[in-house]
Amino acid sequence: MQENCDLKHYERISNILPAVKGLAILMIVMYHLLMYSQNVQSFSQIITFSSTKGLASLVDGLISTFCYLGKFGVHFFLIASGFGLGASWWRQTHLSSKKYFTTVSFWQRRLLRLLPLYWLAIGLALILFLINHDLIPYGKDIFTQGGVEVFTAILATLTTFRNLIWKYYFFLNGAWWYVGLAIQLYFIFPFLIGCIQRWSYSILLLGSLIVSLLYRGLVVALPLNDLATNLLLRGSLFPSRLFEFVFGLVLAIVLLEKNTLKNSDAFNSFVRLSKNLVLKPSWLGFNIFLWVLGFVCDWVSSSEQWMILRVPSDALIGVGEFGLIFHLLCSVKWANKWLSLLGNYSYGIFLTHMNIYVGLWFVMQSFIHSYWVRFALVTLITCALGMFLELSYNWVVKKCFSKQLA
Repeated sequence: MQENCDLKHYERISNILPAVKGLAILMIVMYHLLMYSQNVQSFSQIITFSSTKGLASLVDGLISTFCYLGKFGVHFFLIASGFGLGASWWRQTHLSSKKYFTTVSFWQRRLLRLLPLYWLAIGLALILFLINHDLIPYGKDIFTQGGVEVFTAILATLTTFRNLIWKYYFFLNGAWWYVGLAIQLYFIFPFLIGCIQRWSYSILLLGSLIVSLLYRGLVVALPLNDLATNLLLRGSLFPSRLFEFVFGLVLAIVLLEKNTLKNSDAFNSFVRLSKNLVLKPSWLGFNIFLWVLGFVCDWVSSSEQWMILRVPSDALIGVGEFGLIFHLLCSVKWANKWLSLLGNYSYGIFLTHMNIYVGLWFVMQSFIHSYWVRFALVTLITCALGMFLELSYNWVVKKCFSKQLA
């Protein structure tokens, strides 16, 4: 009975994940566009503006707050990625005749999924720069530093090593750090599976939380400048966001595999707690509490004396937010169809949105004077063009390379 129930829960999460990713990419696009168009850098600035200039500013502040929450959209992708890879590994080793995990083959498949479309997005960004330098929102100052510097920046971007080189971190597109983070997580995935096979799911989940918290605590404690601290905590290196990825991975496997929570495992209650947070509606209040607590920690940590609160903020937000949105989308089913459409092509939108909305915003300023109407149109068109890029890429791959990749 419990096994059938868990499989139903797994199917529910799998069916809702495209909508979760669709909401996540919509949130991210709106957040980045808000940062660009209003030059808002913190939630405190939104509060200050909305509380001093009357009712209209209060309404603007509420909408801006909603858009600002897109800052935390990456949490969804980290958990969804772990969930998808965990389920894929389990099916490969339990439902097929192939009972072992081939590391090199796994890496090849994941890199072929990520890198070609990423390289295409880099090419498009370079073309936009040649058309008009102002179409690149961040990192274009590199082009004033000579050919060698530009070549090095492009090479670091193509290889994702820009995550480790601060001066190239924002080159052409400030959102591409996530590609480097995803590749790091894919490279350590076989080692995470090894930890599961040697110990248990519970120990891996608890261990990943400890690693993430210790790493983030070390970053906060080191005498680094504000930029380095922020980038390291955001996820330029995988330990900072390891727990969210493992959370999704373990959740998928414990729902698919019978008797994963052995009585001999002293930490199995930690996994049960994680399952309850996502799957049981009665835990919705606790999800909201975790999310609000994480949000407050992130907000307050902007003050240097409270920087230590940044250490647990992402773990709290990630788990609480994922459980909250999962239950919300299970209830608001009419939105799932449209959000799933965005989610199925979220990678193309993610890769291109920062390079698309700059030109759109500039063009629409001349004939759409309402800020929020312009904001909505730019968001929708940006998402549509990102979807078109990925659709076109998938069509070319299917037509020209399907036999070679078979």
